[in-house]
Amino acid sequence: MARLPVIVGSFIFTAIMFVFFTGTAPTISHIEIPQANPGNVHLLIPASGKDENLCKAIVGAAILGYPSPKVLNWGKTFNDEHLVSGGSHIAKISGVSSYLESLSPEQDDDLIIMTDGYDTWFQLRPETLIQRYFDINRRANERIRRELGDHVADINRIEQKIVFSAQKRCWPWAADAPPCYAVPNSTLPEDIFGPDTDTDVHDQNPYLKFRPRYLNSGVVVGTAGAMRLLFAEAVVRAKKDPNFGSDQNIFGSIFGDQEVYREVLRQRDQSWFGRQHSLRSDDPRRDLFHENDLEAVRNMTRSLEFGIGLDYEGAISLPTVFSEDDTEWVNFDNKIWIDFFNYKRDIDDEHNKLVIAQDIANTAVPLQSNGTDGLELKNWSQVPLFTNVPTGFTPAIIHHNAHRDGMKNLRTKVWDKIWFQPYARVLMDQYMDTPLTALAVAGGREWRSSDEWKGGARDDVGQWLPYQDVCGGTETEVFRDGKGPWMASRHV
Repeated sequence: MARLPVIVGSFIFTAIMFVFFTGTAPTISHIEIPQANPGNVHLLIPASGKDENLCKAIVGAAILGYPSPKVLNWGKTFNDEHLVSGGSHIAKISGVSSYLESLSPEQDDDLIIMTDGYDTWFQLRPETLIQRYFDINRRANERIRRELGDHVADINRIEQKIVFSAQKRCWPWAADAPPCYAVPNSTLPEDIFGPDTDTDVHDQNPYLKFRPRYLNSGVVVGTAGAMRLLFAEAVVRAKKDPNFGSDQNIFGSIFGDQEVYREVLRQRDQSWFGRQHSLRSDDPRRDLFHENDLEAVRNMTRSLEFGIGLDYEGAISLPTVFSEDDTEWVNFDNKIWIDFFNYKRDIDDEHNKLVIAQDIANTAVPLQSNGTDGLELKNWSQVPLFTNVPTGFTPAIIHHNAHRDGMKNLRTKVWDKIWFQPYARVLMDQYMDTPLTALAVAGGREWRSSDEWKGGARDDVGQWLPYQDVCGGTETEVFRDGKGPWMASRHV
């Protein structure tokens, strides 16, 4: 509690600055005072070599104030013709697993953010991402207890601690496999895409009106302890069959098995306590699960609970694959363009969801000048934010995994649209000149960076890699200002 005066003082200063820049004051009722010891946040990016797309993620994370990343599998090559993508997908699993195993049990409650290395961009501050992670889990755990009952949840320690991205298509499995049929429904409203929600409207994108429901492995956030168990399971499955497929395949299969396992526990608990009425033919869940899958799990002697859930709203990360037609770069203070984006999708004024989220607006402004850098003060409503128009959610991380019609090239074509890119060099200098501060207060504690060094990354063995070692030679594309290399002035 010795840090409480510092935290309260920090809030008062932040509130004063917030009023100065926005003209409105945050209410103290929304401020969470931490009770537990501070926790650390680790940013993991599996990446084997230098690439301009990797450096877009690194620069964005730095400007926004995320911890310096750990680049896992750095310097390794993957060219096994017998494995998917030469084996890089399997190495992604083993690389992350090795890092998690290196953490002590005392770090089990630390937060891990893991993103794909070559197609993810950060656009919102870590404070927003972390708060959303805890909110997603809180709502999910309430839902789990409603569906399974407190007794099942407590005795089997069923609690969501890991959040993967969600996508609209179940891939790469058949529709009758557990990763497709057994997973929960989306929590988005049943009419989020209008009366045709969850139906094929015969558009060129057959998933246009479907709600995201299926796991995408490109971005995942979770506690170190829960992630360690999950990745250990994934390594076992990968070694059992190296040709099993990608990390997408493996994690989706684990998620499907977890949901079948939870249903077995639900039925078993009802049987033990004589609540047979819940297993009648009119039980809405009775016919959802295939009996052969349930029987296979009943015969197991180990738990298949891993605490996995999905980010249905795309609040932490939005995979663009199968959602190619849902997104726009939105300036929330520009009503003319907002009206046009809604008009394109037949969204009327009553259902218009394009309003800047308070968990974005309440964070430090994206752009402000130090007096000599020539930057103009701008708040979050005045900068373009990649947003899902039908749902109204602006993700903290953009996952550019759409591939239809050559859309992978958007990593180059729209790089200048993300709000920080035109000012990236100046903002990187600001980042290096700014002392490390707490990332967020959420989940009852303060969250800090796991690394005290800035201006680079660390490899698998913890060796510091200066920015030039990781990103030197990518400046023409990343900064697009013709000013040559960017050099970190210091590491701390």
